[in-house]
Amino acid sequence: MWCADAPAKAILFGEHAVLYGAPAIAIAIDLRASVSVKKSTNWLLNGNEFNPLINPHLGHLISEFGTMQSPLSISIDSGIPIAAGLGSSAALSVASGMALSSFSGSLASIESLARAAHRAEASAQGGRASPTDTSVSALGGAVIVNSSRIETLEHRWSIDLESPDGSKHWDVHSLSLPKSLSSIPVVIGFTGNSSSTKEMVEIVANQMHQSAFRASMNEVSELSRQAIELLSQGDPVAIGEAMLQCHHLLKEIGVSSSHLDNLVEAVLPFSFGAKLTGAGGGGCIIALSNEPLSCAEAIRKSGGIPYVTSFAENGVQIMP
Repeated sequence: MWCADAPAKAILFGEHAVLYGAPAIAIAIDLRASVSVKKSTNWLLNGNEFNPLINPHLGHLISEFGTMQSPLSISIDSGIPIAAGLGSSAALSVASGMALSSFSGSLASIESLARAAHRAEASAQGGRASPTDTSVSALGGAVIVNSSRIETLEHRWSIDLESPDGSKHWDVHSLSLPKSLSSIPVVIGFTGNSSSTKEMVEIVANQMHQSAFRASMNEVSELSRQAIELLSQGDPVAIGEAMLQCHHLLKEIGVSSSHLDNLVEAVLPFSFGAKLTGAGGGGCIIALSNEPLSCAEAIRKSGGIPYVTSFAENGVQIMP
């Protein structure tokens, strides 16, 4: 049996705007998903019959790293809330690719895993998917995805995609975070309401023709560009202020919700800053806090589900 795991992700800046040329800045967090595979007489997923039509991500990865002619029993164990904006499907896709390629005897490179997982995400999301989630799960640490190379950062790979909105190009970079930032606890507040990335992306796409909407999106994009330097400097106060500003802009473009707004307000007294993370609509907020237990209690009192975690330096990995 072969087993691999991969981390969740949280976007600090650039949600939605990454699909329109802005940088997305994301971090890996230590909520992880694991996938194990072993030989079987029938295709099974967690002990039940596996149907690739119901599980398109996994079906796509099997076609890339294996064959439907050789049945496997696949087991999934995830500590990442589903449809919460934390990249649960990306983590499972990356971990699945690692486990499947290892089982086949030809261990895929981190880059190959990220590319294959992104193709699986795009296929399942109607052709619209940035490589942010899958790149973070593959690499770990802090990742910046942009429409062009950023010369001051470590470039990892480029990805192109033909989408319903035209040709897309992204360059994936790694960013080394100062210890003053990477050591700060990360608190996630889950609303308990699922969020469909595909649906939220389509809502934004349908409004991009409106000039006022585009102006707000441009502000999200500009803030994301400025945040790269803030992260390099490692001042949590400045980063927290920028996160809150980003949340207000995302609220303006209509991807927040009253529950997300309430959770952000609840944690502000105990954190450097907070914002929704991911596609929005439902899902989660992220807060950077040196008072993680107080932050978690505030989330709980506001009707949310708290997760106290940390920056994850390790991306996808084989498990013993």
